[in-house]
Amino acid sequence: MSEGEQKKVKVAEEEEVDLISNLPDVLLGSIIYLLPYMEVVRTSVLSKRWETLWKNAHDLSFDQRQMLKSLIEDYIQNSPLVDRLTMAMERKVAPINEEYFDVIAEAALMITSNIDNHIGPLKSCTIRHLPESCASADVVGWLRKLLEKGVIKVSIERESCDYHNGGISDMDVKLAASTIDLPFEVFSNFKVLELKNYYFNTTPSPDSQQTLKTLTLNKVRIISNTFYDILAYCSSLENLTVENCDFLRDELKIVSPSLKYIKICKMNVLRILISAFNVEVIEIDSIICSHQDLVFEAPKLQVLRAYNEFQMLGEIVFIDGRKLLTTRDIIEICSGILGHRGSGMGNIFKHLVTLCLDFELNSSRNTRALSFALKSYPQLMNLQINNQVKFDYYDQNDNDSLPYPVSLFWLKRDPCRCVSRNLKSVCIKGYKGGEFEFEFVKYLVLNGGVMDNITIWFLDECSWDEVVATACLRSYPKLSPKLSIDLKPGTEYIQKYGGSFDEWVRTLN
Repeated sequence: MSEGEQKKVKVAEEEEVDLISNLPDVLLGSIIYLLPYMEVVRTSVLSKRWETLWKNAHDLSFDQRQMLKSLIEDYIQNSPLVDRLTMAMERKVAPINEEYFDVIAEAALMITSNIDNHIGPLKSCTIRHLPESCASADVVGWLRKLLEKGVIKVSIERESCDYHNGGISDMDVKLAASTIDLPFEVFSNFKVLELKNYYFNTTPSPDSQQTLKTLTLNKVRIISNTFYDILAYCSSLENLTVENCDFLRDELKIVSPSLKYIKICKMNVLRILISAFNVEVIEIDSIICSHQDLVFEAPKLQVLRAYNEFQMLGEIVFIDGRKLLTTRDIIEICSGILGHRGSGMGNIFKHLVTLCLDFELNSSRNTRALSFALKSYPQLMNLQINNQVKFDYYDQNDNDSLPYPVSLFWLKRDPCRCVSRNLKSVCIKGYKGGEFEFEFVKYLVLNGGVMDNITIWFLDECSWDEVVATACLRSYPKLSPKLSIDLKPGTEYIQKYGGSFDEWVRTLN
């Protein structure tokens, strides 16, 4: 290569470097912020141009165990949990005493330093930390700093720890590993807050600014009065999720005029009361509760989603007079089928627009409940049913014989208002081709006055006869001229070969 060509190459390389280094901060930031946060911080050693760029990231994400991973893993492996927690408790009392400073404390200090040195504006922060940072009060310190930074969204999670294998019997040490004393500003000044795996204390402050919109509590042990105070004072709260939490009074009581969305998931309580005048969406997933103590007061409810975890449905769960409620139970309780209505405000389904259920359609009692529900929901427009439910969970009298053949059940139903005037969309997943299912779809085809579409997702193990019989419904006289019936093959077939229904049918026996 000649000397002239070498100069041209050198100039080209320099120009290429200049093009990258001269990019505006906004563009450089949008590139490096796609990296994990600690990788973003490491870009500061590349050049002076990049030295402070990380400090402008809109989102921070920390995993305390990963920050000094090899050192922390070695320390945890060789130091008993009780010793680590005891040292952390001592550090809370004497934070500047180097005698109580270990590698976990060093990782905590790194999180603190990163928050302090961030320039901003900072929108969100996610922290996953070790139990020792509860005992040392570092967690509360981080939250206070994030409050000062004006962060909008915060998600913070404590790693679980095995007290039994850790040799811990002292209750004070156990509580120190999971308890955080939170300033009430945490529940009012963040707009979005998620707490996972804690026992917390707080004292309500009615004079604090109220900006919290979304609160998620997951695996949190809650003193009932504290929870009620949070709902009472957080007047801007609109979205609430309570998952796998422990209420010391064995009741979940949600009273709030501001809530619009409520999700209750994997809860085991004696009673549940929801009194939320403006709530529009309620989602219930796998709850254990006494029938007579499930009460909804939600006159503006528009969307109800009721689900059950399939593994839990494989067992009948009875605990102190309460049971794992199926979606049928919820419909029967709230609709008044069982003789008592779980509501103090009349028919809570009066304005219901969307209903999503984990629901076994091949059960006579379920079918009767669904028929009653359709009559009770005059404004219903969207119905989604997941039919992949453990049938053996339901009561033995589920399939008590009808006084007439199964095929006549839906034929004998008079078209209700919601089916003839409002129902537009129906989706059934896990369709087995049973007689109750087939007749239900047929009922919708013949009586759905304004229906736009029916979507059916078959099970892979359906027979050719069952699938073809259902496909024939597309040739039935439709009351709604706009109605289309979309048939989908089994999910396993879709994953392997794609979504062609006709090709799937040719593979069936």
